[in-house]
Formats: sequence, C-alpha cells, structure tokens
Amino acid sequence: MTTYKPTIARYWCVTDLECTGLEPERHEIIQVARVVIDTVDKIMVPGLTMSEYIQPTRWDQRDNVAMKVNGLTLGKLQAEGISAKLALEDFGRGVDWNETVLAAWGADFETKFLQDAFRRIDRVVPFNFKVIDVRSLGHFPRAKLGFTEYLGLGESCDHYGVPFDSGKAHDALYDATKTAELALALLKLDK
Repeated sequence: MTTYKPTIARYWCVTDLECTGLEPERHEIIQVARVVIDTVDKIMVPGLTMSEYIQPTRWDQRDNVAMKVNGLTLGKLQAEGISAKLALEDFGRGVDWNETVLAAWGADFETKFLQDAFRRIDRVVPFNFKVIDVRSLGHFPRAKLGFTEYLGLGESCDHYGVPFDSGKAHDALYDATKTAELALALLKLDK
C-alpha cells in the first residue's frame, strides 16, 4: 500500500517568462523572473524576487512577432544576459520547493518552457509539476456570472484594483510582480 504525504503550498513562486516565440521545441526563454508570495501572511517574500536576461542560443529561430511584443534585442540580451544554465540555477535557488508551487498568468506556457529549459541543461525541474494558474483564479468570479472570455493581465488587474501600466508590460519582472499583486488581491477576497 502506498502512503502519500500531504504537502502544504504556503508559498507561490509567481513566474513570468519572455521567450523568442510560443513553441518550446523551437523557441527559448530570454528572460525569467519570479516573485515569491506567502499565501498565509498574504505578502511578497522579501529577498526572493529575481529576474535574469538569458543569452539566446537559437536566435535564428525567433518569431519576429514575439520579439516585437517583448521588445528585447540580441544586443541587449548579449550585453545583459547570462547563460540559461546560470539563470535557471538562480531561478531554483533560495525557494523551499517542498512548500512552494509554481504560479503564473497562463501557467501552461511557463510550465512547458521551464520543463524544456531544465531538460536542455540536464537539471531536474524544481517545482515538481505543482502549478497554479492565476489567470483562471481571476476568471472564476466572472465565470460564475456566465462570462467565457478571459481578461488579459492588465484588464484583470484593473478589474481587481491592482494598478497596471501597459507601457511596462511584457517585461518578465513587471508581469511577474503584477501577477503576484493580483494573486494577493484574489487571496484577500477569499476569507
């Protein structure tokens, strides 16, 4: 008989990625950011926020539409970026993954890219496939009213009273921070 030990996900590692496209097989992460929140105290955990630019290795396979959205250039990434291996090691460091789940806006995207990136550097994915989709959480109250269309991150922030500057969107650290603030606002609604 197998016994499963229950785990408590007190912390959420709210993650955002900027990538060279939408397909992990062809495209790659060029910016990774995380903001860790404590779901009990309902705060961002000081000292665990990180953001790194990553030097691309498959730049020739980039999707020009994706690059126009995130505005990152090869020059910036070469000047400010580090290797994917170092960035992913930074991403995993300092977080107690036994008490932490990965959370993201549209978590399926981040999950696929992170799984592929960790495989490429021959490392184990730290979040053990425990994932929370903040977009779905934000949509739930609207779903109860019969709405089927999801709001974008900026629209959802506006809906829940989280300040959002669309001019700063598509920077992984800004989007991770806004997603974390939105997650905290949603958690405070559920009392």
